[in-house]
Amino acid sequence: MLGPVRREPVAASEGSQGLRRDQILEFTVLVVLYLLQMVNAEMLRRAIRAHAAWQRNHSLLARLVAFITDTVHPWAMLLIGLWLLLLAAAILLRRRLPRWSFDALGLWFAIRLVLEFLIINVLVFEPALVAPGVLLGQIVLYLPFFVLSWGWFLHRIDWVGRPSPGEMVHLLDTDPSRGVSRFDYFHSAINTLLNKGKPTIIGVSRTGRIAMLIFNGMLLCLYTVAFARILQLTRAVF
Repeated sequence: MLGPVRREPVAASEGSQGLRRDQILEFTVLVVLYLLQMVNAEMLRRAIRAHAAWQRNHSLLARLVAFITDTVHPWAMLLIGLWLLLLAAAILLRRRLPRWSFDALGLWFAIRLVLEFLIINVLVFEPALVAPGVLLGQIVLYLPFFVLSWGWFLHRIDWVGRPSPGEMVHLLDTDPSRGVSRFDYFHSAINTLLNKGKPTIIGVSRTGRIAMLIFNGMLLCLYTVAFARILQLTRAVF
């Protein structure tokens, strides 16, 4: 059985115009991830500074979250922002960027994906530290960051550097006759979220199956935490 084919002709993707278009698309996704991460972490940082419970709480959890949010986050945002500015300048000058310049940013956002996921899930057991509305707002901002990060990761392992997509994962909501584009990975990740976990992506290889197991597990945890936060808000109101 033949795997899905790319939507763009091979010659176009190998040409300078095709390469520049691909770089712009990937750069745009990374910029959106940067902005979502910055707003999300800044929201928690302000909540930590405004909430007196953080100053009274001396647990390892509270100190670790405060250190990541109040110390690591501002410096990381500065460095990543400068990196993105350098990439933007290189793209405007039509310079060919090495693959690692995008992969390094993607790796950082993958690390932040895991860190934010752990922070959100752990803080649900510490309701005195963060108001339910603050953490619920974080979850709302984290969801687009989650699906875009996973869309980038799936596109990276299944598209970049491979003769044809479909060797790692299979996108169920694409038309085989139309072929697969970079956008389809993000579209399928978003559809899985909106369809309440109904899978639109399945793993093909062992790596792909492990990736989708982690993706679905994280998504299930996010649904659970969001529901728990909504219950806490409901109890606070009534």
